[in-house]
Amino acid sequence: MVDQHQVDGIMATAICDCFKDNPDRRVDPEEAKHIAKCIVAALTDAGLAVVVAASPAPQSPA
Repeated sequence: MVDQHQVDGIMATAICDCFKDNPDRRVDPEEAKHIAKCIVAALTDAGLAVVVAASPAPQSPA
């Protein structure tokens, strides 16, 4: 099961990182969380979902 708070936090961090080099356009972390929630809602409305990726199966040496 996906922890929605973790997903929002990861997306918010990415949003903040996009603007970190431009001090005039920095995004407040709370605003970034709101943006992340809006993105997830838009994806959900479009029939998409954020899911945990399956771990790849271990490879045996050939």
